[in-house]
Amino acid sequence: MIAVWILSSLRSRFCAITQIVLVVSMNIIEFFLAPDLLLFGKLNSVIAGLFIVIIYYNVLVFFRNVKASIIMLPFLKNHPFAVEAFFETSLVLSFAVPEKELEKLIPPCLELDVYNDKWAFVAIALVQTRRLRPRGFPEMLGNDFFLIGYRVFVRYITNSGKNLRGLYILKSQTNKKRMQFFGNMFTHYNYTTTDILQTIDGSRMIVKSKKSNFQFTIDIDQKNVSLPQESPFPDWNEARKFAGPLPFTFTLNKLKKEVLIIEGVRTNWKPEPVTVIDFNVEFLRKLSFTEIHLANAFIIKNVPYYWKKGHIEKWNG
Repeated sequence: MIAVWILSSLRSRFCAITQIVLVVSMNIIEFFLAPDLLLFGKLNSVIAGLFIVIIYYNVLVFFRNVKASIIMLPFLKNHPFAVEAFFETSLVLSFAVPEKELEKLIPPCLELDVYNDKWAFVAIALVQTRRLRPRGFPEMLGNDFFLIGYRVFVRYITNSGKNLRGLYILKSQTNKKRMQFFGNMFTHYNYTTTDILQTIDGSRMIVKSKKSNFQFTIDIDQKNVSLPQESPFPDWNEARKFAGPLPFTFTLNKLKKEVLIIEGVRTNWKPEPVTVIDFNVEFLRKLSFTEIHLANAFIIKNVPYYWKKGHIEKWNG
């Protein structure tokens, strides 16, 4: 059980303290009640002391700022296998920002996906997933998570000349430590854990977090929805082109000059416009844009979705 706890990386400081207490207690009991059975006799306490030092250094000092999975198994972060899930709901809000202000947030291998030669877009996706698991695994082995992604709409030109439209991740959040651990082991999305509460009261959906200081209040049943007042789009047909999620997600490894490309595949994809009654997003405020306008909001329900194994190609920049 301790081995599983160590590998999970959950509450690692408390895990280390528990190990130290157990080792000390066990050795004290053995020293007085069964010294003849100790492998090193009375020197066993010295060996135990060295083991305690290793535990302390390994978790409480060395891994304070560095994760073991990143040091030992960096290749795992390149999305080494396909993953599937069922999107119970996916609420996506896109915000228009002046192109120049978003350029500094994306790596040089990508270009902003721009509308009318002026507006670039940041999207926030709030997704309730069910049975997320490696593709092909039984559904019973899947887990349910709430995921939040802050992404920029971008384009990438492959070495073969293909113009791919997709997303660049700025920030990722989840409601469970387990998803944070495995998400950060197998992706570059840098998940953090936060409290997330989603409630539906009649036609209203509310998604909020005290820790991350955000709240969205949405009317999900209103008919004949109008575009947000400050939207740069003339109609919903144009707005839907920036509804997300897009087919591809990109990550740049600057040291190796490699671009990781992850392709998403979905069915039953029918974005429905919704009315945003109110929203408050601290993360967007901290980016200090001079202009930011709610451009559109869509909800997608009951969507089977999977991500293909990551593909890596050399970046010639």
